[in-house]
Amino acid sequence: MGKSVFFPGTFDPITFGHLDIIKNAISIFDRLIIGIGEHHDKSSLINVENRLSLIKESLNDYQVKLDNIDIIIFNGLLVDVLEKNKCNVIIRGVRDAADLNYELKLSHTNSMLSNDIKTIFMPTNNEYSYISSTIVKQIHNLGGDISQFVPKNVITFLNDV
Repeated sequence: MGKSVFFPGTFDPITFGHLDIIKNAISIFDRLIIGIGEHHDKSSLINVENRLSLIKESLNDYQVKLDNIDIIIFNGLLVDVLEKNKCNVIIRGVRDAADLNYELKLSHTNSMLSNDIKTIFMPTNNEYSYISSTIVKQIHNLGGDISQFVPKNVITFLNDV
């Protein structure tokens, strides 16, 4: 098989920005692995199993074929997960200079842990450049409308919880 890329994140919840990166990544790479990070020290709005289901539903709703996409749940070091999945390329979406600065630090750290790992930074489409899962969670928790930030299936799920 051709080149694979790993897209790690918490996806809590998945946003239109995430979907934009996924669509672009799958148009460039032969295989995309979406890694849902399970962080025990981070409080989540949506449990990790439901996040996995919501990502699959969102991709189907937006006509993204799942043929060359694997979605996994992981915890621990990203470099270990990459090795286990025989992948050495990470893709990270960046919205602005602050994201890039943070992502560069992570990239350098991952390179120190494993010199085989390469990180590709993909700018998010301008239309999604202000969206973050953290902001979406805050708006939702305060009773605001998140329909311009997340797919309909996410809204339905959150309204039913």
